[in-house]
Amino acid sequence: MIFAFYIWEDVIKARRAAIKAIDEIINNNKYSNYVIKDSIDEVDDLDKSLYRKIVYGVVENQKYLDYIISKLSKTPFKKLDKDVVNILRIAIYELIFLNSKEYAVINEAVKNTQKINFRLKGFVNGNLRSFLRDKERYMEVDIEDIDEYLSIRYSVNKSLILYLKKYYDNYVEIVKDFNNAPHMNIRVNTNIITRSKLSDQFKKYGFSTEESSISKDSLIVENPENIIDTEEFKKGLFTIQDQSSSLVSEILNPSEYSEVLDLCAAPGSKSTHIMQIMNNKGHLVSNDVSFNKLEKIKENFTRMNFKMPEITNYDASKFIEEFRNRFDYILVDAPCSGLGVIKRKPEIKIERQFEDIESLSHLQFEILENTYTYLKNGGYLVYSTCTLGDLENIDVVNKFLENHRDLSIVKINGKDFIEILPSAKNDGFFICKIYKK
Repeated sequence: MIFAFYIWEDVIKARRAAIKAIDEIINNNKYSNYVIKDSIDEVDDLDKSLYRKIVYGVVENQKYLDYIISKLSKTPFKKLDKDVVNILRIAIYELIFLNSKEYAVINEAVKNTQKINFRLKGFVNGNLRSFLRDKERYMEVDIEDIDEYLSIRYSVNKSLILYLKKYYDNYVEIVKDFNNAPHMNIRVNTNIITRSKLSDQFKKYGFSTEESSISKDSLIVENPENIIDTEEFKKGLFTIQDQSSSLVSEILNPSEYSEVLDLCAAPGSKSTHIMQIMNNKGHLVSNDVSFNKLEKIKENFTRMNFKMPEITNYDASKFIEEFRNRFDYILVDAPCSGLGVIKRKPEIKIERQFEDIESLSHLQFEILENTYTYLKNGGYLVYSTCTLGDLENIDVVNKFLENHRDLSIVKINGKDFIEILPSAKNDGFFICKIYKK
């Protein structure tokens, strides 16, 4: 009995931690991955998986959950206590998506309400029991317009849906896919071990892997829990990186002993891959505007046993005199709206506006314009983003090329650029390679 009580108390703590985390993400505009990373140690080891599922799940389904709460509550949604809203969001999410035991969900919701706002425990209890009595009716989204329906059911800002609709005939499938859990991808450090040998070593631990068809250095891991606790990770045999992201440095493909610039480098995944491709022979400058992220670049290089790059801390949108006419290869993995990585940062679905996309496209062009002077004649530049749609991608490239007639696109598999749409196994990415005559 004592042991059972201990588990019960820890589960309550996990959900209480989730209330706080969801508030930080939804009400204070924090990124979910950073909030979870900073708070996960407060949760008992047994409940960390549940904690992640709840926080990501509620954020992924926020508009849908709020739609259900609005149908349930006689009090207008905007007048509801924000912590009580999060308690209801968590409970309804569990009842719909996790198939948690109904009595446990309601009991824990009421207990957490007692601790946060005692007088509202009856409100929470009553609304959750009403939901269970007529679950199917409350879950139904009674909206005929397909775009409005998608916006509510899959919790996506409608302006983003209309933006995607402009460019993709299969935009409905793209929107629906945003809520699918992403697979973990890893990039193998082929300077130490081959992809097949690392895959064989993983089998001894019980990890199931599949070779990527996108990146020659990547593996897809089906059951990645605790994979970063392995000696292989600690010794730098691999790093966590999506296969679409890994393809970027492979397309840049810098030669040994080259001068290379990774202009927006943090946290350093692509920089370490660049050095890997150069067989640790060459000079790399890893630059990032965020001073706080530079240490992460150093950590990645140290762990993966690569020669430390020259690390700089400049704003890529401002001209950097010391970079003038210096580099054989430049990677511009530009700041973007992140529509290709929504599964990893679900708050983007709600927060991102069309105006943000327009503003980012101007910033991306400014950054590219600076790189023209940094690139030597005969040099190569790769422009990439982890987003979707032409405005931040090929439109930016075309505008750049119009300004500089000595630049030309290098075909990739016979195409002017690669656009990888997000799927269960990879993030969405845009990649274009440019040559300076």
